Amino acid sequence: MNLKTNFWVLRQNYGEKTDQTQMRNFILSKKIVMCPWGGWGIQKQNVINGVYNDNCGSNSSKGQDRRFIEEMNIGDIILIPFAKKKECMLARIISNTEYSFDTGVFYTVFEDKVTIGDTGENPFQPVIRHIEIIKDEFIPNSRITNIQTLSKMSQSLVDSLDEI
Repeated sequence: MNLKTNFWVLRQNYGEKTDQTQMRNFILSKKIVMCPWGGWGIQKQNVINGVYNDNCGSNSSKGQDRRFIEEMNIGDIILIPFAKKKECMLARIISNTEYSFDTGVFYTVFEDKVTIGDTGENPFQPVIRHIEIIKDEFIPNSRITNIQTLSKMSQSLVDSLDEI
């Protein structure tokens, strides 16, 4: 059993294809975070099969999906940055991984952009973890680095959480 709390930065912007306001509202309403590369298609199936997406040509997951499944633990703290927004979300992981979670909504891909809504082409059933939201409009007083990958928070960013 792991008793150490890890601190992660977990971006929720599949290939920079999602509307970040829509994604933020979705996370707030469902209280879940999605596995990088675990949203749909063959990449999601690779995550489910434990194959992961490290060797997908130029679009390698760089281990993000593996870390979400194998290293992230209940109790870990995550900082969720949103593209072009200074406010981040701060949350705690409260569940193990769930595969093909039925969100009750659909996703549509159009012109290389993804929308999530009450209607659409496909049920949105990503690989997820449930979260407890600690603060929904957190502005870090330290620069966020490595937001392109699921990574551990820098110590200065972790130290800035003491104010919460």
